[in-house]
Amino acid sequence: MTAVGYVSTTGDPRKVSRAGDTMLGDLVLVDSSPDTDRSAASKGYVDSKAGQPSPWVFDVTASAYGAVGDAQIVTDGAITSGTKILTSPSNGFGGAAIGMYVSVKGAGASGVTTHIARIASKQSNGQVTLDTNAATSVSGAIVIFGTDDTAAIQAAVDAAEAYLAAGHGFAQVYFPPRPYIVAGPLNRTKSGSGQIVFGVYPTTANKKIIEFRGEGDGAAAVRHWEQTVPEYAGSCLISLGVYSDITAQSNDINANGSPGLFSGPNEGASNGLAYGASARFSNIIPGLVNLAILNSHSASGLGYGAFNFFGCANAYLENAGWSTAGVVPGSDYTSPAQFANGFSIGGLLPAPGNNDLVIARNISIGGGYTFGLFCTEHLVNDRIMALYCWSAIVLVGTYAGSVGSVHGILIESASVEACVNEVYIMGPGSNGAGPIVDILQLSTESSTPNIAGSSQTAVNSALGRIRITGLFTESGVSTQYPTGIELVNGQVPRAIKRKTGSFTCTPIDRTLVCDTSGGGFTGTLPAADFCPTEYVFKNVGSNSLTVGTTSSQLIYTTSGTGATTATVSTGNTLRVQALYNGSSWGWYAV
Repeated sequence: MTAVGYVSTTGDPRKVSRAGDTMLGDLVLVDSSPDTDRSAASKGYVDSKAGQPSPWVFDVTASAYGAVGDAQIVTDGAITSGTKILTSPSNGFGGAAIGMYVSVKGAGASGVTTHIARIASKQSNGQVTLDTNAATSVSGAIVIFGTDDTAAIQAAVDAAEAYLAAGHGFAQVYFPPRPYIVAGPLNRTKSGSGQIVFGVYPTTANKKIIEFRGEGDGAAAVRHWEQTVPEYAGSCLISLGVYSDITAQSNDINANGSPGLFSGPNEGASNGLAYGASARFSNIIPGLVNLAILNSHSASGLGYGAFNFFGCANAYLENAGWSTAGVVPGSDYTSPAQFANGFSIGGLLPAPGNNDLVIARNISIGGGYTFGLFCTEHLVNDRIMALYCWSAIVLVGTYAGSVGSVHGILIESASVEACVNEVYIMGPGSNGAGPIVDILQLSTESSTPNIAGSSQTAVNSALGRIRITGLFTESGVSTQYPTGIELVNGQVPRAIKRKTGSFTCTPIDRTLVCDTSGGGFTGTLPAADFCPTEYVFKNVGSNSLTVGTTSSQLIYTTSGTGATTATVSTGNTLRVQALYNGSSWGWYAV
């Protein structure tokens, strides 16, 4: 009997007992060997409620495909630069075999970080010989090794697509809870760039759904900060792939689009028609459910991403997590700014102009990417955690030739820690307006929470509202350029402050109670450009309060002729809002 996994006989469609299977309570150890009357069961699930084959489910471990899911991790690997001998003092290579793929974190070239090779020979459980030399000497290294399941998983995906091509609307590629090595090269045969790919579907035909599903409802691969191994519980795919240098990465992305372990048709012009550009989409909804993805760690952001759905009409994610194969103890994530040397994108959702269904539920990004997640119009997200990225939440106005965004993005709860940029604006929206976002709660402990972007125009064009919570430093809140996104201080019930000396208003200030009893002073407004904030100045002292502007912008109080300053006398209030009057931005009393 060949086992394909322990599965429940209740709930969602599952395999059921039959001749050759072994019952363990309400679990079944399924015999995957083919037989004449249940051949469909050897390729996927059986619906436990009806007791009938479920031909729309394609189990990657079934005999027709043969994924093994045998990845193992040791934490004491050692290798010397210019050699092929990899050792483990704890004898951690008991399960290693000739031909298996291996990644050794830290043994790659500077910036590349991870050395990827195959086992050429095995001397003992404590020593193997690789087929290529390490570039850097390392000890105490995280080593991941196992059978490459790329071909098996792709075969299951191809079978699922054949099922869709036969006239069906839904197919599921199922991953039993195991760690799978995906070490294959980037595949560009289906207008994308990924290790596992699916193809183009015409927009004039019925929209198809292809779902990549594992086990672990409610989980999303959250690594503890004390873990000394990457998080790979549940159904986990481990990508062994990294670019050799920044130039190789840049050239490939420019030609073929951003790579992902999973990829649909994408923005790469060399692969086909640049899907996601110019509102061109493949008419398919990919789903990523109950899966964890580990990408090879690169200190310079040269690894692949988890997925690229940029050219798909829609997409949904649920209980999904992705990260590079690093750990918090040590130096893997101490300098997220280094990830900006490269251009790795953890995940790309469907491009602006998509078909109005982009859903993300319970998302965890463990870090190691230049950009954590490209969020696009129509996205509704209930929870996202993003750690140790250069930029965590990327709001896409336009990218790689896409149309400009028009519709909004809603994120209910975001937790962002140890990222250089909590929010990053990628390109301006349509006609210079957008992307548009509401983040109901962005929790951070950063001393410098900020919004940055790919250009001044992009940041200027962004619109919406973000409420910042957590133990952040109020004085550190900033935006790279003026922006139409209103930042709200979630640390206080009301944004009111008492001032006794000169100050400059911050993006989270609102009402400034100015006590001039000790002498007059000046409160300086930020640049009026695109500013969504209303500022209120109240003079409660005995001297004059002066309100000034940035870059000689004007304040318009009682007349059409503005001035660069306004005086607020004792007991009076000045309330101002920013306005573009057709020729310039200024502050207007309201």
